Amino acid sequence: MRKLLTILFLFCIIIIGFGEFVFPSLMTASVRTRAANRLATNDVQVAMGTDPSFLLMLGQIQSLHIAANGAHIGDVKLREITMDGSQILWDMPAFILEHRAEVRRADKLEMRAVLDADSIREILIQKVDRLENAEVTLDTDGVHVRANAKIFGKTADIAMDGVIVDDLGNLYFHMTRLSVKGAHIGKAEFGEMFGNIRLAAADKMPFGMKITQVQQTDGAVIVTAALPGSR
Repeated sequence: MRKLLTILFLFCIIIIGFGEFVFPSLMTASVRTRAANRLATNDVQVAMGTDPSFLLMLGQIQSLHIAANGAHIGDVKLREITMDGSQILWDMPAFILEHRAEVRRADKLEMRAVLDADSIREILIQKVDRLENAEVTLDTDGVHVRANAKIFGKTADIAMDGVIVDDLGNLYFHMTRLSVKGAHIGKAEFGEMFGNIRLAAADKMPFGMKITQVQQTDGAVIVTAALPGSR
């Protein structure tokens, strides 16, 4: 009986030691790898903390910070993104067995993503057929695009304005004005007749977060999101 108790005691010591000194580094590295894969960038930093550290083995994370540059959400490339959380319960079975990073609940889990002019220019060229030589500026009124496009085999000058909006959790570029001049069609003002261009679908938000605000500023668009149910 004493031998069995000694073995159990030593086993507990090993588990606690592993949880305190080895597992936190392994989990941080694994979260960094999976965040890099999800965000399609290698420039990712992850910091997480729990006291005592072995509680990480149960999925309990007291603080979490993730920062990345050049990340992607949906089709849009971000200048930068940060995620901060506290009192998080990580889904460890999904994390270990299915290689998925999922959060069961959290007191706080928030995201701040920054789109700049290059972010929007790249996706507009990708999404808008025949758009060339696009120049994008951002201010508090929205997004302003000046570009060329091939229409009927001729080059036309394009002036396009819009705003970045949240529509049912999806991130869109909403076009408010489009002016086309040249290409033997004179000058056409299309006003608000054009639909939205989707930048990121709702299911592409990290950890199931939902957009809470889209803010237009000089030189950037700031998108914030939070996990439903968190404070």
